[in-house]
Amino acid sequence: MKISREAKRQAKVLFKYCLKDGSVDTEKLKELISRLLAEKPRRYLEVLERLKQLVAHEVAKKTYVVQSSTELPDQGKLVFDQLEKIFGPALDKKYQICPELIGGIRIQVGSDVWDGSIAYRLKNIEAILNK
Repeated sequence: MKISREAKRQAKVLFKYCLKDGSVDTEKLKELISRLLAEKPRRYLEVLERLKQLVAHEVAKKTYVVQSSTELPDQGKLVFDQLEKIFGPALDKKYQICPELIGGIRIQVGSDVWDGSIAYRLKNIEAILNK
């Protein structure tokens, strides 16, 4: 669905209305969506679609993923604590054991990725040698 500029602008204003202390206030969001569905203003489906995209992006920014090659003693709690000090509280925390990393750790916050794994370093070396 192509979203018009006006619908994007309206969705952005509504999204800002739903923010409270830097995160989405779910009660305001539910109320807003209910009102949009009840009143059905012009281009409301486009506004809802763009609002959905903005919320999904905000949730992704607040999702922290820690992957390690072996199990960390504290299930990544120390890493999550440091991430929350830097980026604020997380909506979702995921800890995964990925043996394919060979060694090291990989951290993802939203679309930002910090990869300190041996597998990543080997890929970089391979890329340099293949040039």
